[in-house]
Formats: sequence, C-alpha cells, structure tokens
Amino acid sequence: MRRLILIISAGCIGLGLVATTAVAQTSGQRESSGDALARNTSTYDVEAQAAFISQGSAPGASSAQLAAIRADVAEEASLPDYSQVVDNDTGGRFSAPGWTQGSGGSDGGQVSHGGSYVRSGTGGQPARFQVEIPTSNDYTVYAWWAAFPDNSEAARFGIDTAAGRRWTSVDQSKDGGMWVKLGTYAMSKGERTIQLSAGNTVADAVAVVRGDVTMPPDDGQTITTREAGTYSATSLRNPGPRDVVRVARRWMFTPYRYATCTRSRMSCTCETKKTYKRFGHELGMGERQQWRYNDRKVRKIFDRSNLRRGDEVFFKENGPYRGITHVAVYSGNGNVVHASAYYGKVVESKMKYLNGYFGAKRYRLY
Repeated sequence: MRRLILIISAGCIGLGLVATTAVAQTSGQRESSGDALARNTSTYDVEAQAAFISQGSAPGASSAQLAAIRADVAEEASLPDYSQVVDNDTGGRFSAPGWTQGSGGSDGGQVSHGGSYVRSGTGGQPARFQVEIPTSNDYTVYAWWAAFPDNSEAARFGIDTAAGRRWTSVDQSKDGGMWVKLGTYAMSKGERTIQLSAGNTVADAVAVVRGDVTMPPDDGQTITTREAGTYSATSLRNPGPRDVVRVARRWMFTPYRYATCTRSRMSCTCETKKTYKRFGHELGMGERQQWRYNDRKVRKIFDRSNLRRGDEVFFKENGPYRGITHVAVYSGNGNVVHASAYYGKVVESKMKYLNGYFGAKRYRLY
C-alpha cells in the first residue's frame, strides 16, 4: 500500500505548491457565464483536493511525484500474473448453508456467472468463497451477480485482508451480469475467505487478481474494437450499459499521452471518444467539446448518486470555476475506466480519488 502513503504525502507537499504548473488535459479556462454548470460548485471538495493528487490529469503533481507513482505501478506489473475465479459451483471452495439455487438473471437480460447462482432470504448464514493467495501482495477483488430488482441495495462483502476483515457494500439490484470491482486490498499468503452476508443477496462468483491496476477475468463476451464503424458484438444483439464498460475496458493498459488518439497512445478524451464511437456517437477530442456534444439521445446527469454504468463522467480538478480537465466511463460501484495522466495508462480505479466531479452524460445506445 505504498502508493496510498505516497498519495497522502504528495498531497501535503502540494499544499505549498500554489504556483505549480498543472499537468492538465485542458487549458483550465473559466467556462462561459452562459453555461449553467459553471455555477455548479457543490461537488468540488476543497478538503479532498488537499488530501491527495487527483488521479485523472494529476493537477499540481511534479514530474518526480508522477515518476515515483508510475515506478510503483511498473514494479507491481512486473510480478507474475495471477488470478483465481471461484464460482458458486466450484467444488470445495464455496458454501452457503440454506441459500436457494437459481439460474439465469434479469435486469435487462443480465445473467449469472457459469449459468447458476444461489440466493438468500432475509436471514441465515453468510455465503463464503475460499480463495488462494500465492504471495503477500495487493490484490484486486471482483464480484459477479445476477441482478434482480428486489436484491439488496447494500449487500455486504467481507474480504480477509492482511489487516483483518474489510467490509464493502454494493447495490445488487443493478450492475449485475459482469465483473464489478470491489476494491484493492493487501492480502497475506494462504487460504483466505471472501464472504457475502445474507439478506436478499445473490452469491454468484468472485475473482482475485494480483495488483492494483488490473483487468478483470474474461467474461466470455466478445467485443470488437476496430477503428472504423460502430459497435459490434458477436454474442449480443442489443447493446446495453455493460457493453459500454466492456468496450472501455478493452483499452486498459494503453499508455497515456496528452492530446493523442491512436491505438498505442491515448488521452482521456481519446479513450471516451473511441468507446462511444462504437455506439454511434462521434465525440470531439476536447473535454469541453464532449460535454457540449448535443444529440437528442443524450441526457445530462448532475447528481453523482444517479450515475449508472456506461455514463461518461466529467471532472473539474482545478476548481469549479476552471475548465473541465478529465473525462471517464463510469463502470459501476464507484469505479471509472479512464486514461490517467497519474498512472500513465488506461486504468479502472475508484472515482473518489478523482477530485471535482462536474456532471455526466448518458447516451442512448444504437
């Protein structure tokens, strides 16, 4: 967890760098007075700005700080790949006394992992997934569930970490039918448990992947990422929000470069431009251009609590009266997929480490 320590210390150093040149993706000019959202200052967290370097365009970060962060990521990436998936059908690694088995799914055709799941009522023992941790490192934990409208909106996962059991809540009434990132945890070598509390919850599958900046396991869906044309999938007829996330994830680990849009280098706006092009939307390369992209099949979202998977999210990391500096694709459970100047590549990370949420756009998918 050295990166967290570095983030905190770097944020404290940043308090004294008032005149530091920001490493931003736009010029930071103030929005015109005619733009109503220029007056939306309620989501800019001044305390959060002081606490860490925003992980989008990394405003205020020095070259030395970014180099240290990226060296940490590179060290992590040099470790041998490791991932493990435990499904509710995995023999000897799953137990859920009293839970009821089912198959399929709902919520727009979202299905279970491996074809089945188990579901709890309002009480009973928790479901337990047993995972093997080969070496003591940071591991990213993903979960999969079949979403039903009456699932718990606060399903509690407990992860055995090096510092004890850590709990996190997810809304299982949505975001089902694909891998959802729960978080990254320091875990000790050995057999470890990931448990899910009973109470209108679905236990389907979990995965652990070594490292912080990781890809989830393959979910069996094939998405094309060709340069020309619109969205195409070999296994789905009608695209939905989870398909937007799948397309965005196909660009993960592509190196970041300011104002660049190629297969091998991309800025944050390039990543969103390429993603939404698959669904019939031709966005420009500027953050402000993408915010002002006008189509009758686009809806603007102001309240962060109303975000849905597949929304494009906009940030003003330099303050509410400055320009939009960063864009990303919301991937559910408080995560975004984005080309990050901080990490130096396309990653999926927690939105709470991006300062200055400004608004979002929801696109109708063709």
